[in-house]
Amino acid sequence: MKLVLLIPIILFLPIESKSSDIQPQDNLIASALEEYAKVAGSWFLNEKCNYIKGEKKIRFKDNLSLITVTLANDLGSPKLLYPIQVSAKSAAANKKYADCKGTARDIFNYGYSHSMNWSDQIRILQHK
Repeated sequence: MKLVLLIPIILFLPIESKSSDIQPQDNLIASALEEYAKVAGSWFLNEKCNYIKGEKKIRFKDNLSLITVTLANDLGSPKLLYPIQVSAKSAAANKKYADCKGTARDIFNYGYSHSMNWSDQIRILQHK
């Protein structure tokens, strides 16, 4: 498995107090998939709520595409991401996010910001 995508995830994980503790690869993959779900969910919230438009939306789409392709390559199959995308879309459609305020906006802000940071880290790693 390539670690191009998993390294940026490590940068956002809480650091344990013992430096000798090494997180198993399965936990890194689970964390990457969890973060991917948050980013994908923020995309679908934006589709519903139109928080961003124009160039920002194009950049968000490009970032999400880069993350998706890189993660699929690292995992060895894009099919592993499809259920996460379906679940994220379903969650974004939940009536508790219908007003596009409060929690919905917070979720979007997190995912949008994280997508920028994550994709920037991928680009840096790909150019090394």
